[in-house]
Amino acid sequence: ALLVFTVSVIGPVLFGAPWYPTRSDDIRQALAWCDPQPGENLVDLGSGDGRVLILAAEEFGLRATGLEIDPLKVALTRWRVQRKNLENQITVLRQNLFRYDFKEADIVFIYLSHQALDRLWPILSAQLKPTARVVSYRFCLSGVKPERVNEDKTLFLYRVGLGSNVSQ
Repeated sequence: ALLVFTVSVIGPVLFGAPWYPTRSDDIRQALAWCDPQPGENLVDLGSGDGRVLILAAEEFGLRATGLEIDPLKVALTRWRVQRKNLENQITVLRQNLFRYDFKEADIVFIYLSHQALDRLWPILSAQLKPTARVVSYRFCLSGVKPERVNEDKTLFLYRVGLGSNVSQ
């Protein structure tokens, strides 16, 4: 227990932001908003324990890629994916999300801070295809109008191909 506590406290200092798991109901709602089609590519930024990836593959038939910088979470997710026999649908990469090529992504799931979102948006808007959807959990993009916001303002859906969503 002490080892797990130490890793969970020190890990974020070494490998990125603290991890707060997303509720399954919120994941389902976020993905349903994206109108996912089986076989589309989902990328989860900061994929944690892989719950978004696994739910996307099992319930929506998506191919999913998780980007996670923490090697312990990468190992945990790979183990969970293997246990569920989803290796053909899910890839987990230990990678900095700011260096990823998003050109093949149809859906991007994000649970990152405002600062990270603001830094990431120019990369996404330049690389994503016109039909791509971006769904952000808990944090919205500064200066970008979402297509949809849930009632408790914890989910924000953006569509890249709707022209300029940037507020004037």
